[in-house]
Formats: sequence, C-alpha cells, structure tokens
Amino acid sequence: MFKNFWTLSLKNDLGSASIIGFAIFFVILGIISMIFMNTNESVELARLQAQTDNATVAAVDVLRGLATGYPCETAEEIVQGFGGTIERCHIVGFDIYIEVSQKVLGIVHRVQSHAGVGLLEIR
Repeated sequence: MFKNFWTLSLKNDLGSASIIGFAIFFVILGIISMIFMNTNESVELARLQAQTDNATVAAVDVLRGLATGYPCETAEEIVQGFGGTIERCHIVGFDIYIEVSQKVLGIVHRVQSHAGVGLLEIR
C-alpha cells in the first residue's frame, strides 16, 4: 500500500521542474532583452548628439569664414548625411543654435546643440 502511494506521487511530479526551468529561462531572456533595448537607445541618442555637435561646429566655421557656404545649409547637409532632420537653425551674432531630430527604431530622438566663436564673459 505504501509502495503505490509513493509511486503515484512521483508520477504526478514528473516534468514540473522543466516547466519552472523554462519559465525562469524566459524571464531572464526578457530582462536581458529589455536591458539591451535600453542600452541601444542610449547609444543612439549619444551618437545623435555627437553628430549634431559636429554639424554645429562646421556651421560656426562657415559663419566665421573658415569654410565656404552658408552656415545652416552646411549644417543641414551634414545632418542629412547621418539620417537626421534639422528642425531649427538659429543664428545670433556668431553663435549658432541647432535642433535635430532622428527616428530610430520607431522612436523619435531630439537633441539641441550650440556653438560659438569663443568664450565671452557676456554669455
């Protein structure tokens, strides 16, 4: 009688560890994928900011006469080269303010950049 009881309870528990193991595996896989997506978005935003800063510095060089062309058109050409869109280009004296947006994986990132001739106490 005891032999049948233990055999019966062991047969009912077979495979439950596999289900728990698969559940833990998929939870860990979900956490890793969320971390990867968050890291990827942060890298893309940092890359967009760096490229926008480069476009702003190039536009200031044009404004100062170190390169030929028009400042906002030069910045727009550089921004379009990496897939962004200039939303605003504003020149005040020898300072340039640029706002850029870019759509990455369905998410629109917006960054701003400012560059000027040098350090002034008035700023």
